[in-house]
Amino acid sequence: MSPEEWVPPRNAVTHRRRSTLGKFVNEAGFPVYSGFWWKLALPEVILPVHLAVAVGTGAWAASRAGSSWTTVAVGVPLGFFIWTLFEYTFHRWVLHHKRHPLLRKIFWNGLHREHHMSPDMKDLDHHGIHLAVSLPLVLLLVGSVGLATESGWGLAVAAGWILGYCLYEALHWLFHSADPARGLGKLAPIHRLSAAHTVHHMYQAKKNYGFITLFWDRCFGTYLPLEETRPSGGKGYRRRVEGHDEKDRGPSTKGGSES
Repeated sequence: MSPEEWVPPRNAVTHRRRSTLGKFVNEAGFPVYSGFWWKLALPEVILPVHLAVAVGTGAWAASRAGSSWTTVAVGVPLGFFIWTLFEYTFHRWVLHHKRHPLLRKIFWNGLHREHHMSPDMKDLDHHGIHLAVSLPLVLLLVGSVGLATESGWGLAVAAGWILGYCLYEALHWLFHSADPARGLGKLAPIHRLSAAHTVHHMYQAKKNYGFITLFWDRCFGTYLPLEETRPSGGKGYRRRVEGHDEKDRGPSTKGGSES
């Protein structure tokens, strides 16, 4: 169901419509995008730009004195591994932070809450981190590492970190816009990750923070398989949204609303 197709129940309190640079939040609480500015947040734009930066950073690392493509071959996987831990910690302890009022306002209310408002997983108009935010940060990282180091190791690690970010954007796009029973979604590793992300959005918000690996969820005890959300002796899945107030879940068939 697309944001435009969602019809609120009769007893639901609808949201006010507001806009920012062509981004509209409709009466159902769904973001609707229009204009060139928001095209710069589409995965089709984000991915090739950052992949080019990653390749360029890897080439820069190999060209450094005393370095070679062997440096890149070792440094990139290390950077990729570091990204997976960053991805988990940032998602769990920053984007889902609720305790400190200022941090909650900036990260949960300002950046992530809207993403969790959809009553289902499908978002055919999925947008990633805007290029105006991600690209300067990535270039700042690469430039800082390049100026602070003389060998190619730091740049190779940075290239791997950027590749990790690219895979995150690609998988997140796939999880929310593709049919998990078709195409790449049929591949066992991707299907398993997609199911885990479904648990995070639809059943248990305090579980499955990882996107490209469940390794850290297993390490920190936050992994929950989709199968374990089935109530014993019953049919279907139970919808558990622990970690979020009901008002944070957006429109519901019980007439709930965002306050």
